Amino acid sequence: MVERVPTGIGNLGYRQRSPNWLVVGLVAGGILLLAVLYRLVAPSGTDRNDPGLLARAPAATATTAPTTGSTTPPSTTSPVATEGVKLVLRYLAPSWTVVEADGKVVFRGTPSASEQRSFSADRLIKLTLGNAGGVQLTVNGRKLGLAGSSGNILRRSFKPGVPPSGQ
Repeated sequence: MVERVPTGIGNLGYRQRSPNWLVVGLVAGGILLLAVLYRLVAPSGTDRNDPGLLARAPAATATTAPTTGSTTPPSTTSPVATEGVKLVLRYLAPSWTVVEADGKVVFRGTPSASEQRSFSADRLIKLTLGNAGGVQLTVNGRKLGLAGSSGNILRRSFKPGVPPSGQ
């Protein structure tokens, strides 16, 4: 005699379910969102988005004072004989900017048009501009003119005693 087993006994009434892809997608998206937010908030190095960076960089200074007409402009015919290197950036258009002075990032940001920023260093200033056509350069008192063409990226270094070449 062959006994029939009811179908409900073999799997005890449990039906295998397929994964809920909506929940899987939401969890994956949430993890990705948290990772992106962490990258924006947490610094990836000692110099990224650090508001106290300028205070810790004694060899380099940065100022954001706009130019006033009451001051005497520096001589533009010959470089100023000084120790170190001095860089003045005059913004005609917004430009993403990174300035390193003696190996330390002293400025990272996007100044707006009509701003002017000054930097100095003992040995070396490295400059990166995201919109070279929107920035006029003055190095050690010598006006170099526009840093490049509009929308072009510029990477340059300036040392004391080495006269900057024109564009």
